[in-house]
Amino acid sequence: MKPSYTVCHKDKWLLAINKPCGLPTQSTRDGGENLFDLLRDRNDYVGLHHRLDTPASGLVLFTLNRSANPGIAEGFRTHSIERRYEIVVVGNPGESGIWDTDIDGKKARSHWTRQASAGGMSVLEVHLETGRTHQIRRHAADNGHPVIGDRRHGGAASRLWPRLALHAAGLSLIHPMTDQPLSLQAPLPEDVSALWARVHPRPDTQAP
Repeated sequence: MKPSYTVCHKDKWLLAINKPCGLPTQSTRDGGENLFDLLRDRNDYVGLHHRLDTPASGLVLFTLNRSANPGIAEGFRTHSIERRYEIVVVGNPGESGIWDTDIDGKKARSHWTRQASAGGMSVLEVHLETGRTHQIRRHAADNGHPVIGDRRHGGAASRLWPRLALHAAGLSLIHPMTDQPLSLQAPLPEDVSALWARVHPRPDTQAP
């Protein structure tokens, strides 16, 4: 059975996918199914410009035409393509802030805003100023508020939910070919929505 994913946007040049938890964005040393290869099986051309951690879910943007590659590559390089992440962390870090500790000797900045807090957990909205490996997860853990379900950086928080509570919820950009604004949203998947509902009840979450 092929892994399930949802198409959030598709035109002649761009393809945006809501990736499920557990499906790698691209091939790994372990082999097996990955999103990039699945899409290449169904399209004449697919360009990969960024990735999302395997245990995370949410929006991943691809190109379907090489003519769109320069604009998308520049958008990710300059961060004019805005990505919005939602996470559930241990504790309450406050109303908002910036995590800016270096990662692997390189500058890294994560801007976060608390959306809700309850039961010893908080829902944060995070925007990245840089794009280092596992940046959100490492910054959250380093600042004493690890992401729930993070088996690599979360310590005891890894046992609080079966999967990583990190979702790439939004993506905004100026379309490189039409110059029109494009704003995409990916709803929370069922395997994590109940956790969000414990902290931040809302229409797209269901309490257990």
